[in-house]
Amino acid sequence: MNWQDEPFARVASQVGPSVVQVRAGRGQGSGVLLDSHSVITNAHVVGDYPVPAITFADGVTRPGRVVAADWLYDLALVETDSPMAARVEPAPEESVVPGRLVVAIGNPYGFGWTVTTGVVSAVERIIGGLDGLIQTDAAINPGNSGGALVDLQGRLVGIPTLVLARGQNIGFAIPAWQVLQVTEQFRRLGRAEHPYVGLLGTTEVIDPAVARALDLPDRGVLVAGVEPGGPAHLAGLTEWDMVTAVDGVPTPSMPALRRQIRKTPVGSVVSFTVLRGGRTLDVPVRVGELPAAARR
Repeated sequence: MNWQDEPFARVASQVGPSVVQVRAGRGQGSGVLLDSHSVITNAHVVGDYPVPAITFADGVTRPGRVVAADWLYDLALVETDSPMAARVEPAPEESVVPGRLVVAIGNPYGFGWTVTTGVVSAVERIIGGLDGLIQTDAAINPGNSGGALVDLQGRLVGIPTLVLARGQNIGFAIPAWQVLQVTEQFRRLGRAEHPYVGLLGTTEVIDPAVARALDLPDRGVLVAGVEPGGPAHLAGLTEWDMVTAVDGVPTPSMPALRRQIRKTPVGSVVSFTVLRGGRTLDVPVRVGELPAAARR
């Protein structure tokens, strides 16, 4: 059997040239080539070091320059000059589901271009301030941070960011859609945006009879509280409202609602479909910027 017929070997060969080693002072990690001049990695990999060294898969090392970094998203964009024409495409967001086979490529403990395999264990995890993480059982260790988690088509699923030290093969990655959105903001604004509406909620099942009568989905987000003076409060949302969609996209769970807000540019007005007192309402909400104090 030819090695190219083996899916994991084929993916490793395809994606490996797009993964780099990042050294910032005494720290080291991994990164992924977005194009011939840009590397995305974790903010904690570069730290406060402005000129990390980038080593490419062919062994060439060249200087990099941190363009922007955001600790809340744990992402950093590094400008460099790649000797290699390599990059990866993102996996469709809807294809990243529990049980999907994935391959992690990075530089754990300095062992360059190490390949591990596993599955997507879960999605929409929250660890500390990081939201919407992909959980995987592919072995991730210190040094994998900033590398590539890809599917069997070689498409980027996410950027590994941390591992549960006391667990066994419980690692987490920032989803590719979030990586690309933040990268675009880094390039356009020189920083990342942090959309927020100031709403607390829980996932609730809607009474089947009410759902049928009002042509609603069977789940939604029950508002448990709104931050005084925040966007949701100013829009008139109150406790016991049930949010079933944001701009027509169903929100069957609080993670789904948070994801829709994270995808919305700061300053945009979105329509919340709300069930209140047996009636459905469309409530316009202007998405705000997370207060600076909350980003620390």
